[in-house]
Amino acid sequence: MTAVVVGGANVDVIAASTGPLLHGVSNPGRIRISAGGAGRNVAENLARLGVSTRLIAAVDARPMSDLAIEQAARAGVDVSGIIRVSGRGNYYTAIQSGGAVEWAVADMSAAESLTRDNLDVHASAIRAADAVIIDANLAPATIQRAAELAGGRRLCLLPVSSAKAPRIRAVLSKASLIVLSAGEAEVLTGARIDTPKDALGAARTIQPSPASTVIITVGAQGLGWVAGEALWIEPIAAPVVDPSGAGDAVAAVAVFALLTGMDPHQAARLAMIAASMTLSLEGATHPGLSLDALHARA
Repeated sequence: MTAVVVGGANVDVIAASTGPLLHGVSNPGRIRISAGGAGRNVAENLARLGVSTRLIAAVDARPMSDLAIEQAARAGVDVSGIIRVSGRGNYYTAIQSGGAVEWAVADMSAAESLTRDNLDVHASAIRAADAVIIDANLAPATIQRAAELAGGRRLCLLPVSSAKAPRIRAVLSKASLIVLSAGEAEVLTGARIDTPKDALGAARTIQPSPASTVIITVGAQGLGWVAGEALWIEPIAAPVVDPSGAGDAVAAVAVFALLTGMDPHQAARLAMIAASMTLSLEGATHPGLSLDALHARA
């Protein structure tokens, strides 16, 4: 199985308050610096699941970006498609309190600098891949070119944030798989999502065709998985150490399920287990993620 991921690869700077978050003062807490980026996270998770994965991305030329590249490479991702650009950021900074993100700022100008020409260098690899995953950290024209190169291949879309979700509108109809949060689904549908019923209804609205799959994550309420039928998976009761990357773990398992023809009930359950594993430690990916690890917890 082969996959090409085109998207963001960034460095996360996460500040987690150890008490109530107070405005305008220095709050005691912990700060970590680690690898992140929706596309990069999905690529790393796919590699750990045994999929031969290439990551196409652009990162800042400064040494700090090495962290994002090297961690992906250690997990088995082909990082030959990553380019370095000077004066462009690939940094995500968040302030967390009580296991939830209170404020965040993403400088993804490096990802946005990736051009159609940059993709064309890897056209043969994209066209040959069993699955192509695109995240919305890219400029709209680059997203459209990646979808064009994917052709009739399995295409997975990751809107990544409410602000960037509109960037994928033009290619939604081509998608085999769309993985998004409730907030991103609200932007694409114009409907408020408060309950599992709302989420499943929004997924049906977004679903390009009966053969495609739409997954909507609704935080502590669980996730909706809509393909031929609509499934709701309750969250796994466990402490949340770090909320980063859980949706990317879900996306990776969903892509794996698409590639292997896995039963949707089993796939949705394994996706929730992958999310729970990711939430259980600091960082946006779990180094122990594997198909065996998922089945052992099922």
